[in-house]
Amino acid sequence: MEFLNPSFLFGFSALAVPVLIHLFNLRRYRKEYFTNVRFLSQIQLETRKQSKLKQLLILAARLLAIAFMVLAFSRPFIPSPLQSGRKSGHQAVSIYVDNSYSMEANSTEGKLLELAKKRASEIVAAYKPSDIFQLMTNDFEGKHSQFVSREEIPGMLSEVKISHASVSLPEIIGRMNDLFTRQKESSHTAFLISDFQKGTACFENIKTDSSVHYVMVPLESIRQDNLFIDSVWFSAPVHRTGQAVRLIVKIRNCGSEKLEKVPLRLSINNTQKSVTSFTIEPAQTVEITLPYTEGASGFQLGSLEVTDYPVIYDDIFYFSYTISDHINVLSIYGRSPNLYLKSLFSSDSVFNLSAYTANQVDYSSFSKHNLILISGIDELASGLAGELRSFLERGGSVCIFPPENSVSETYNTFFSSIGTSFLGKPDTMKQRVASIDIENVIFKDVFEKDAAGKITLPDNADLPHVFKYYSISGGSVNPPDVLMRLQNGLPFLTSTPVGKGTLYLCASPIEPSFTNFQQHLMFVPVMFRIAFLAQAQTSLYYIIGRNESFDLPSDSVNEKNMVSIKRWNNSFEFIPELKSSGRLMKAYFNGQISEAGWYLVNRGRKQISALAFNYDRKESDINCFSPKEVEAAVKKYNIKNITVLKPSGLPFSKKIEQLNQGFPLWKLFVILALIFVAAEILLIRLFRS
Repeated sequence: MEFLNPSFLFGFSALAVPVLIHLFNLRRYRKEYFTNVRFLSQIQLETRKQSKLKQLLILAARLLAIAFMVLAFSRPFIPSPLQSGRKSGHQAVSIYVDNSYSMEANSTEGKLLELAKKRASEIVAAYKPSDIFQLMTNDFEGKHSQFVSREEIPGMLSEVKISHASVSLPEIIGRMNDLFTRQKESSHTAFLISDFQKGTACFENIKTDSSVHYVMVPLESIRQDNLFIDSVWFSAPVHRTGQAVRLIVKIRNCGSEKLEKVPLRLSINNTQKSVTSFTIEPAQTVEITLPYTEGASGFQLGSLEVTDYPVIYDDIFYFSYTISDHINVLSIYGRSPNLYLKSLFSSDSVFNLSAYTANQVDYSSFSKHNLILISGIDELASGLAGELRSFLERGGSVCIFPPENSVSETYNTFFSSIGTSFLGKPDTMKQRVASIDIENVIFKDVFEKDAAGKITLPDNADLPHVFKYYSISGGSVNPPDVLMRLQNGLPFLTSTPVGKGTLYLCASPIEPSFTNFQQHLMFVPVMFRIAFLAQAQTSLYYIIGRNESFDLPSDSVNEKNMVSIKRWNNSFEFIPELKSSGRLMKAYFNGQISEAGWYLVNRGRKQISALAFNYDRKESDINCFSPKEVEAAVKKYNIKNITVLKPSGLPFSKKIEQLNQGFPLWKLFVILALIFVAAEILLIRLFRS
């Protein structure tokens, strides 16, 4: 217990007055003469004992009344945790107001965000005009990084709106700690007003500062239910005009009720493609497949929509992808073009085939192609090898068929530079392809499935034969995936991810003297799948605040026109920051995209890409820690200097006052003083009667 006016404790000296009065009571007894007092002796004895008891009780009541009155005037209080170690002078107070989407939920006092702003105002009002304050939200705005006077905070609070930004609690506390380092001469107090979502609280990662005392103010919503679209993906990465595709949608129910016959709508380019309904149990996740047929080529702007209340910001999910008119294939050969490759890619209008010798090829044209075929080249020139590597890193695909003559060391030098397998000596022992990785995307839809939806090849399946081949081995740094394997266990066809692209390597030249693969039924689907998968694949969607850059299409990197990003069906437009990263060119958003939707990327007047942005789904799971759970988490992880304000009968302003000034006891002592004054009066009257 401490005192605001300790000088009043000298008033305890007044306790001597009633003691002295009691000890030096000058009242005398008068003698009364009776003829016979023998019968009164017992009564006289009893009367003197009662008088002594009466005087002692009255003395005690007077002493206690004076003592409690002295204590009341000295203003005693029980200090709060905030007062321990508090420096003299002004205080620096940081207030975090959670303005994430989950704060749109309702409480018994209205929207959580409005309640949070009200609580912040009450906190400010509890401090002195000389104290300084700093307001923080999830946006981390520049104006919120400065400490201001008490008069400026109400205006700043009125400007706080719901934001798409989702920031974890450790990040908030870390930023507060950094800002407090500028206020070394003052006491530091941090208030955190939030619903404390379980997905962002992360108590185990909190690092506090010993010079700062933190006060957590949990807010509780009436209902914590939400249905939202978590993510989407296609069952196959290839998109072609008129092709049947399947879009898979992952939906989560964070509520406590079963939802039945919830409609789900799919639109492509603002045209409804599919409608279905689903049932989902509480706290469960479902995956729904939506089949539809691709339309015309070009940029495809897709959206999925469910209906949910009260949290609606995550009811629409945007995505985008591209259907190419043509797939550009470049064939680089040695002395003469390979007839099988030429015949294959010239027979289908989907492919644009260009063929050049290794000495005539224009390296600058690589960026305009999706797939590069290497066949019959005795030696890989260092320039060609370097350009192939850059092409792979930018996202292109390269398929290499070794030459008929012995393999030059230039090939293995190239393979070594990308850390993959190398070609060994030729082997003339006849082999047969014994196994195929049917789970690989290359063989998707190549084989028929049984009634159970599985692919099972018969033991006597007709697979390609190999008469002469080069051994493929190594690749410990960047090991390849074996697509087709020979009877002796060696690879026949492999794929290796390199950068953003893929390198395919065949153990044999596609010549009749080496293999019958080029004449086998599998040759066409395998090579077509390699070509289809070589199409530039952009992300189906980006997350606002999380994905802050994207790679420009390789065929537009060398253009001189300015790049701009414009929101679809909106006037909002900005110029991104461009940076080169190796052979790639990246565009950075720098936080300029804050609304979900489609965005078109233009190079001059030409549209070069389409992007889809969605809000972070971390805010969609609105399951929050209760005040008791927050307190339990603080104790569990032994987090120092934290006080949790739990709901109680006291108004919030009184809680803050007690937290800031301690628990006052003067009222209690005034009541006790009055009780003992009344006791003295009762004692006097009681004994008089």
